[in-house]
Amino acid sequence: MAEKNGKIPAVPPAPGFPRTVGKVETDNPVWLAPLAGISYASFRRFHRSLGAGLTHTEMVSALGLKYKGRKTKELLSGGDGDEPCVLQLFGSNADDISTGAEIALQIRDFAALEVNMACPMPKVTKKGSGAKLLENAETAAAIIKALKSFALPVWAKMRLVPPDAGGSTEDFCAALIDAGADLIFLHGRTPAQRYEGRASKEAVSAAARRFPGMIGGSGDCSEPEDLVSYLDGGCVSVLAARGVLRDATLIPRTLALIGTDVPGEFTHPSQETQKEMLLKLCRGICAAEGEKPALVMAKRMSGAIFRGFAGAPALRSRCASAGSWRTMEEMLVAFPEGSADTEYKSGEGKALSPDND
Repeated sequence: MAEKNGKIPAVPPAPGFPRTVGKVETDNPVWLAPLAGISYASFRRFHRSLGAGLTHTEMVSALGLKYKGRKTKELLSGGDGDEPCVLQLFGSNADDISTGAEIALQIRDFAALEVNMACPMPKVTKKGSGAKLLENAETAAAIIKALKSFALPVWAKMRLVPPDAGGSTEDFCAALIDAGADLIFLHGRTPAQRYEGRASKEAVSAAARRFPGMIGGSGDCSEPEDLVSYLDGGCVSVLAARGVLRDATLIPRTLALIGTDVPGEFTHPSQETQKEMLLKLCRGICAAEGEKPALVMAKRMSGAIFRGFAGAPALRSRCASAGSWRTMEEMLVAFPEGSADTEYKSGEGKALSPDND
């Protein structure tokens, strides 16, 4: 990205920030969600540099940590530029999740511990984890109570409780808060909806009004106005999830909409800045995760980043056909510099991976 005096311009705190949300101090209420297969350390650092007030690991298996899974432990990497970072764990009971948390905290520090009670995918729910916990408030509450022993903020991420689960969404939230939860993210879909249909922002706002200062919003956040609507509805924070795969600058544009003095490099990036954004992201991935993940991410994100300047469609096409990260890196470095800034057109890419809630 464009630099001034050798430094990437910083995004200042939002109006009224820094402040504590869910017992974690943060610069703003717009946070990067846990994204399955996406939220590794370099991706978290990238969006933190664009202004995300907080980041998450992707959903980490407590049992994977318990049984010393190498790939599971790799999901915990980071700690240099992604803070504050929250560890999101999934599991079916308090013992497993507590064991996973203990192991994870031996590897690195986290700002908070978060339990996934939202993932609707069968490979998770059939083991009693994720959204399956919405059917058992007692077990969910026991998990929250067990995690309080680590003397860290404890959060939960959940969906709307299905009508046949024997209770309401707000009753479930109340049970988690009574057990000690410091913050609850509520995604406005039921597990049965998975990622289809419309997320109910009305239901999320109703919970936020009932539990002031305790509810964060999630779901259908494609444009800055979508994220701001959750904040206007009473949520203390909002998660940018699949939207950042369509629009790499969704977070800084949202921050600008709530009055943050965001550098123009992030809200209206020039052709050169767009190129540097992709290079920054994928060079970080190459260094931390390897060349293959860097190439996959470069192809995925080129459609979200290269917009609004002459030659952008051709550049996206060339990125899509690159056979290696090194080839793509050389192509990007050689791409002409110095074209005039043009209006940035966001949100035109395709979301290729769901978030993990």
